[in-house]
Amino acid sequence: MAVIKNFGSVCDKCNTKAEYVNSFCMRCGKPVDDNTEFCMDCTGKEGSFICGRAVFVYNKYMQKSMADFKYHGRAEYAKFYAKEMFEKYGDWIKSISPDALIPVPVHEDRKLKRGYNQAKLIAAWLGQMTGVQVIDNMLVRKKNTNPQKGLSNKERRKNLYNAFDIVKESRELYQKINCVIIIDDIYTTGSTIEECSYILKSVHINNIYFLCTCTGKGY
Repeated sequence: MAVIKNFGSVCDKCNTKAEYVNSFCMRCGKPVDDNTEFCMDCTGKEGSFICGRAVFVYNKYMQKSMADFKYHGRAEYAKFYAKEMFEKYGDWIKSISPDALIPVPVHEDRKLKRGYNQAKLIAAWLGQMTGVQVIDNMLVRKKNTNPQKGLSNKERRKNLYNAFDIVKESRELYQKINCVIIIDDIYTTGSTIEECSYILKSVHINNIYFLCTCTGKGY
């Protein structure tokens, strides 16, 4: 895996106050106490993805960083986030040997307003660092959902129901794709990742992992 130099960065305050995820849930990657295998969210629960990881705890500094990245035009942060993903989980990615990285799509209306899909930017940089191809047109967000922030778990699931779909032409083009890593910015309840995974499994992409920049705590 080749490493790219001259990375973008976040502000010094957010960078120095960032809290890395160290001891984590073996399924969703949320931080947990030492010697704890699964977080409370994942205990006794099955889903469509195998497991996932995240780099940072979603504390108040990373909340600011993510808000600047998504809503205030700081697209250059994507390079920094991807670099942190690569440094922390490059070996993990290599061990999985994915056929592709698939960024979580945004609805076209939101993309026009924001100017970019933040997950796609991160995936593009990470793809360059790892040499893994990025397929950004396998999934489409056909429903312009309300922001997930502030919704309960039940409301999040309802909000995302039938929000994503497979682009049939892309699946036909990439017929040999069977193992993927979904890329997103923030993992909270897992509703978005689960919905994307469910749709991917419906077209026989069976080995699904995910990697996010930030995650909430699992305890």
